[in-house]
Amino acid sequence: MAMSTLKERCVVGLTNHMEESIHRFNVVMDIDESDKENKKCMDRFFGDHVEKRNANPHPIEKYESPAWNALAERNELDIRLFHYVKKLFKEQKEIIESYAESLAVE
Repeated sequence: MAMSTLKERCVVGLTNHMEESIHRFNVVMDIDESDKENKKCMDRFFGDHVEKRNANPHPIEKYESPAWNALAERNELDIRLFHYVKKLFKEQKEIIESYAESLAVE
């Protein structure tokens, strides 16, 4: 259910592809990234001198460690959904690029 809802109703983004994700959201919400105020906002978060990081850092457990395995077992469905979102992110690239091009033609 969650996977079909994401595929049919959502544009997904990934924090490790933050700039690309925000660009996609801007495209589908018709936000003009060349607008002075919008560019200023983007530069504030993604400019050359900005440390790009997750706003909520979390400890990283070593893969396959006892702690990692315990978390993975308790969050199996979340992990499956995350892998699906990564796949969906790749699939949506072409769709969103095509949509952006159609907006530019109008």
